[in-house]
Amino acid sequence: MKKRQQKIRENISKNRKTTSTAETQTEKQETSQKTNMDKPRRQVHLNYGHYFLFFLLFLSLFTSYKLIQPYLNPIILAGILAIVLRPFYEKLLRWTRGRKNIAAFLACTLLTLVVMIPLLFLFFALLQQGVQSFNAIYDWVAQEKYRVILEHPLLDDLVAAAQEYLPSIQKLFPDFELTNIRLDKVLLQLSSTTGKYLLNQGGMLVTNLSAIAIQFFLMLFVLFFFLRDQDIIFKAILHLSPLSNTQEREILSKIETVAKSVFLGTFVTGVAQGVAGGVAFSIAHLPGLFWGTVMAFASLIPVVGTALIWVPVTLYLFLSGHWGYGIFMVLWCSLIVGMLDNFVRPLFMKSAGTNMSTLLIFLAVLGGLKYFGLIGLLYGPLLIGLTIVFLYIYSLEFESFLTQQDQN
Repeated sequence: MKKRQQKIRENISKNRKTTSTAETQTEKQETSQKTNMDKPRRQVHLNYGHYFLFFLLFLSLFTSYKLIQPYLNPIILAGILAIVLRPFYEKLLRWTRGRKNIAAFLACTLLTLVVMIPLLFLFFALLQQGVQSFNAIYDWVAQEKYRVILEHPLLDDLVAAAQEYLPSIQKLFPDFELTNIRLDKVLLQLSSTTGKYLLNQGGMLVTNLSAIAIQFFLMLFVLFFFLRDQDIIFKAILHLSPLSNTQEREILSKIETVAKSVFLGTFVTGVAQGVAGGVAFSIAHLPGLFWGTVMAFASLIPVVGTALIWVPVTLYLFLSGHWGYGIFMVLWCSLIVGMLDNFVRPLFMKSAGTNMSTLLIFLAVLGGLKYFGLIGLLYGPLLIGLTIVFLYIYSLEFESFLTQQDQN
C-alpha cells in the first residue's frame, strides 16, 4: 500500500511540473507576442548622406531616362506585348521543359512570322490599290464624269436647301466668297493632292523601311529579355516598392489586366471593323483591301470613326445611281460595323475591371493623340486605366476612414 501511495504522489508531482512548465512557456509566448506587438516599427532616420544618395539616384535615373528616351516606344510596346504573350510563353516554356531561352526565342520568332511577313505583303498590296483608287478618282474628275452627279435631282434639292442658309453664313464669314467656289476644281485639286501625298508617303515609307525594321527588331530584342526574365523583373520591382505585399500584388494584377484589355480592345476592334468594312467595299465592287485598312485606322479616331470613310462612299453610290449598293453600305456599316465598335471595345474594357466609361475612353484617346502621336491611341487609355487602378488601391487602403467620412 505504501509503495502504491508513493507512485501516485510521484505521478501527481510530475503532472504538476509538466503543467507548470507548459504554463510558463505559454506565458513566455504571450509576453513575447505582447512585446512584439508593442515594439514600434523600424523607422529610417534620414541624414545628409541619405539626401546625397537620393540626389545621386535621381541624377542617375534622369540620365538613364534621357539615354533610352529615343527607344522608349519600342521598350514600352515590348513590355505590353510581354504581358499579352505571357500565357503563350508559359505554354512554350512547358513544351521546352523549362528552357527559358528557347521558349523566349520561339515566341519572338513566331511573332515575327505572324506580324512582319503579312505586313510586308499588305503594305505593297495597299500601295497598289491606293494608287489605283486615287488614279480612278483623278480620271473621274478630269473627264468631267462628276457632272452626272452634279446634275442629279437629289443634289439639286440639297443645293437649293443650302442656298437658303447662305446669307446667314455669308454674314458670319464676310471674307469668304461662297459663290466663287468651283466644285470641279476643288475635287480635281483634292484628288491630285491626295494621290501625290499617298505616293510620297509610300516612297518615304519604302526609304524609311530600314528604320522601321530597326525599331521592330529592337522591340523583339527587348521582348526576348522581358519574357525570359519577367519573374526577376517583378521581384526587383516588388522589393524596391515600399508598399505592402498585398497592395503590390493587387497593383501588378490590375496593371496586367488593364494592359491586355487596352491593347486587345484597341487593335482587335480596329481589325474587326476593317475586315467588316473591307467585305462591304468588295461586295460594292470597290477595292476592299485598301478601304478596309483605311477603315481600320479610321476606327481609332474618336466620335467619327469609320463613318469618316463609308459615309462619303455611300453618298457617291447614291448619287451615281447605284442605289442597291448604297442601301447595302448604309445597312452593313451602320449595323454590323457600328455593332462591332459598341460591343468589342467595351467588352475588353469591362473585362479589365476598371469600368472605363465612354467619356473617359474618348478623352484618353484625344489626349494620347495630342501628346504622344499615333502611339497615344494605346498610351492614353492605358494611363487612364492605371489611374483608375491606383484610385482603387487608395480606396482599399483608406476604406475605414472614407466610410467614416461618408457617415459624418
